[in-house]
Amino acid sequence: MTHDLIIVGTGPAGLTAGAYAGRSGLDVLFFERESIGGDLVNRHEVRSYPGFPDGISGTELRGKMVEAAEAYDPEVQLETVERIEPGEPHVLHTGGNEYEATAVILAPGGTEQRLGVPSEEEYEGRGVFHCAACDGPLYRDERIAVVGGRNHALIDAVFLTEYASEVLLVDSKPELDGDDTLVDEVTSHPDIEVRTDTTVTEVVGEDGLLTGVEVERGGSSETERLELGGLNVNVGCVPNTGFLEGTVDLDDEGRIVVDHRMESSAPGIYAAGDARQDSPLEIAAAVGDGTTAITAAKEYIARHGE
Repeated sequence: MTHDLIIVGTGPAGLTAGAYAGRSGLDVLFFERESIGGDLVNRHEVRSYPGFPDGISGTELRGKMVEAAEAYDPEVQLETVERIEPGEPHVLHTGGNEYEATAVILAPGGTEQRLGVPSEEEYEGRGVFHCAACDGPLYRDERIAVVGGRNHALIDAVFLTEYASEVLLVDSKPELDGDDTLVDEVTSHPDIEVRTDTTVTEVVGEDGLLTGVEVERGGSSETERLELGGLNVNVGCVPNTGFLEGTVDLDDEGRIVVDHRMESSAPGIYAAGDARQDSPLEIAAAVGDGTTAITAAKEYIARHGE
């Protein structure tokens, strides 16, 4: 059976494309590795999504997007796509299965980026964590450091003050990259200490648990140890595009190269969301990508779907 459309990933970009496809009467198949909704379930608060001036929880926004896509009863497979053969139709390979589609929208999102410093992996889950909403309550009354300077890191730093005795916001850049209102909120918060131009060079611990980090200031070779009970690594994501090498063009960061219609180098294969080239890594942008991609995919399906 050849589906009209296969969507790889069910974050905001994939769900948006799926809802539009359903309204258009297309036969849609979703692929998701874990749970429908992507990383939204781990976002305790989203402040930059239009229509919600006071913010909205990631769980609530996820629920609304999932409901909109599921209204048209798409097929969902909890499988990992391992390889794609572009063609007419395109063939997607999972662990032992093959699926065909006239058009494909790639919205695989990303995986939390690591710092890449000594002992970081050793203390993963033993003091080093990525999801503030999931793991923040485990560090009640601890001194926590959040590493990162973009909006997501700033929002998580404020959130973690509900549990931590103190939050250090550590960023390697001279200035924070977040929106002015968020920067003002963080820098004026009585329980947050901001340390810019500061780089984490090593994670340290004792008896299997994190006890702190080593940092350098301003490129100096002198290090300082920060005593901590938890370390929230919040420095962005790595695109989940390893399975696409040799299939579509990727940029130097591994993101999918697209044109203004979100079409990749393979005709009939589109990309949307955090995994596409030059994405601003915002939910609103992912929704726009999904809309653009499905609009182009519908035209492709109309031309090639007979």
